[in-house]
Amino acid sequence: MEPLGTALRTARADGRSAVVPYLMVDRARGRRLAPTVAALAEAGATALELGFPFSDPIADGPTLEAAADRALAHGTKWSDLLAQLGSASHRLPTAVMTYANPVWARGLGRAARELAQAGATGLIVPDLSLEEAAPWRKAADDAGLALVLMAAPSASPSRVARIARSSGGFLYLVSRFGVTGRSDPSPSRELAPLVAAAHRSAPQLPVLLGFGVHDPASARSALRCGADGVVIGSALEEVVGRAASPREVGAWLARIVRAVRPSAARTAGPR
Repeated sequence: MEPLGTALRTARADGRSAVVPYLMVDRARGRRLAPTVAALAEAGATALELGFPFSDPIADGPTLEAAADRALAHGTKWSDLLAQLGSASHRLPTAVMTYANPVWARGLGRAARELAQAGATGLIVPDLSLEEAAPWRKAADDAGLALVLMAAPSASPSRVARIARSSGGFLYLVSRFGVTGRSDPSPSRELAPLVAAAHRSAPQLPVLLGFGVHDPASARSALRCGADGVVIGSALEEVVGRAASPREVGAWLARIVRAVRPSAARTAGPR
């Protein structure tokens, strides 16, 4: 399987907006993961974000927080992440999303090596700031992982440019204030200067928007700032949490893929 960054750059070069679904690791769902990821791949997903549950998920809204609580109640451990990562990464380039504490508890270098050996090609840490990223970047680079950094909508263009230069795989631009979950359409046009700053600073680095993308309309809206794709988490978790079959999950994502793939989905003009 090609690395995360390669898959996203290829999609951009082909004129395809990237769609990256998020799934929570849960021991109780272990057997469902592989067919679900296969269905997402067949639906047109570009890559996958695989989340590790944490007891204090400060960036997650009610849906993902509840999913993390359930996963922890089911006894989900780091070994489950590695096992499910191995299964998922055979079908889609995969980045692991985890908060900093579980990694520190494991040991930064050891955790990065284990993730890479299990099949991850990217690492996303929501509570990691640019100023604290140097040792994480070294550990990720040594293991062959792309350390994906996040930028807030309140950041200045100059700060977003610095974050983009330090990020690997893609830049994760948070599309609105608050936590993950459904919302009214994001004010994505207001993010255009930030996306432009990232593209100027790191021309080869795709920019993806996350938070609040929950249906075809919100996905199209998110791309009006000129971003290269979207990350979809809470809304997909709602579908998976209803015990939907892999086929139903894939059909749900396919609607979003079809909505953002036409070239008209981007209206910000050439970069």
